[in-house]
Amino acid sequence: MKTLHEALIIRLKGDHPQETTDRIATEIGFSLKVNDKQVVTLLCTPSELDAMAVGFLLSEGLLQEQNELLDLQVDEKEFTVSVTLKGLPENIDNAFHKKTITSGCGRGITFTDAESLKHLPPNRSDLRIAKGDIPDLMRKFRSISKLFLETGGVHSAALADRENILLFAEDIGRHNAVDKLIGKAFLEEIPVTDKILLSSGRISGEIMTKVIRNRIPVIISRTAPTCMSITHAEDHGVTLIGFARGDRMNIYTHPQRVILNSEF
Repeated sequence: MKTLHEALIIRLKGDHPQETTDRIATEIGFSLKVNDKQVVTLLCTPSELDAMAVGFLLSEGLLQEQNELLDLQVDEKEFTVSVTLKGLPENIDNAFHKKTITSGCGRGITFTDAESLKHLPPNRSDLRIAKGDIPDLMRKFRSISKLFLETGGVHSAALADRENILLFAEDIGRHNAVDKLIGKAFLEEIPVTDKILLSSGRISGEIMTKVIRNRIPVIISRTAPTCMSITHAEDHGVTLIGFARGDRMNIYTHPQRVILNSEF
């Protein structure tokens, strides 16, 4: 499926209109079926829909272990992803009736709330990153997204260790980009519990719940967090860094994971 389309537009520069074409990021709605039951329609960029579906289920707590994923089928003609899971909770219908329309781009849908995270222990990861390595990671991160360079209309997320980008995902929605990334890591059996999540977008409470549930110890963004995300990060042991631009950054929570001198 195409991730971008061309549209005929009139571009204005001062008093000089010009008819031209512009490249636009594609947006679709795809239906997610779990054990033959349609549970939600998600709006996203039509790429890596398998990872998107798996990441969404991981972030909602409906999928946790590799052996719980019995089957995964993508129907590009019908815009449907069908997932077969074992061990679904008996109250699965009630969980999906409590859907909340969030403030994420594309009016993203999440069923997770803060109450459902209270049973999770704080993140005790001993991962540490040198302050000087963060600008290098962010430069590498910004250079990857060809779709952003062509359209200016997508968000990106990446999984990294202290020095390198390991996985990358992009979507019209910042929450979708994170779900795709988490899903890709799961499908490729790459642990995320000792990695760093990089994001191009605002870190909201919704994004932070995905980080917490998937046990990611550090999240870094070029932009701002919300007060809810800071509270969740503090309570659950996540290091939250915002406004990471060049050698400047704000460390909001758990700064012990950031080495401020040149020695590692």
